[in-house]
Amino acid sequence: MRDAFEHFRTAPGFEPYVHFPEGTVWHDNPGNVWIPYRAKALKTWEVRPGDVFFFAGRDWGEVKQLPRLTPRNPVLAIAQPRHVRPEDIRHGFLQERAIRIAKSEAGKRILEEFGVNGPIFCIPDALDFDLLPAPVNPPAFDLLIVGMKNKPLGQALEAWARETFPQLRVNAHINKVPTRREFLDKMATADVVCFLPVPVEDGLEGFFLPALEAMRMRRLVICPDAIGNRDFCRAGETCLMPSYDLEGFQAAIHEALSLPAETKQRIIENGFKETFKHDIAAERKAYVELIIQVDEIWASF
Repeated sequence: MRDAFEHFRTAPGFEPYVHFPEGTVWHDNPGNVWIPYRAKALKTWEVRPGDVFFFAGRDWGEVKQLPRLTPRNPVLAIAQPRHVRPEDIRHGFLQERAIRIAKSEAGKRILEEFGVNGPIFCIPDALDFDLLPAPVNPPAFDLLIVGMKNKPLGQALEAWARETFPQLRVNAHINKVPTRREFLDKMATADVVCFLPVPVEDGLEGFFLPALEAMRMRRLVICPDAIGNRDFCRAGETCLMPSYDLEGFQAAIHEALSLPAETKQRIIENGFKETFKHDIAAERKAYVELIIQVDEIWASF
């Protein structure tokens, strides 16, 4: 969402502002990308005739407490496939009138099949290649387990890997770290990166950017189907895709460690090539084109 805010700066005729509602919880760590905007934020939010609003996540809940938007104020809203689940707190927001942005074609289809109030555009998440660390070669670790979205399974998989392969250099990312850079640095040091996305019973990933970041760093990726990653995770082509259970991940790690060098390199290179479809310049172009057409789109439904 911060990237989109920056993209809107390049749209002719638009000037983006951010408002942090009263009660916003601030985590003053270097990983908080909104800290530089805090002092420049709008102190109060008054709806003006020329305003276009951009929401994501639980923003609709905050809007309910603020002056009502007028029918003339276009609304852009990022929507995720997990929002269609009745138990999701954002489920009811899908009936609010908005121009919606899905992060993957799979997510867009799920939202369309569910039925939302307004059109849906797909703008996949993107990478700023210049912000990624250079991969460490030769890698310092043979395997990195990224399990912060499923800590119990991540811990079980780490324990199994250490016991099964005592000579394997295993690293694990089970707890969150202060900054995204620290997380990326961990991926840059590993030969194989095994991802545990949000389990289906807890929701669905809208995109799952970390797997794409690892592909960009030419790491061998293990990542199960997470809905939003179907556009770039393809089994045996760009990564290994196990079933989402302990046995599935165990089998995938065994496979990753025994792949012929030629096969492994082919998968890694295919993943690396996939990342060029997700350059942040293309994302910026898509956001700017959308905001320029916002009045026309808003009037059409």
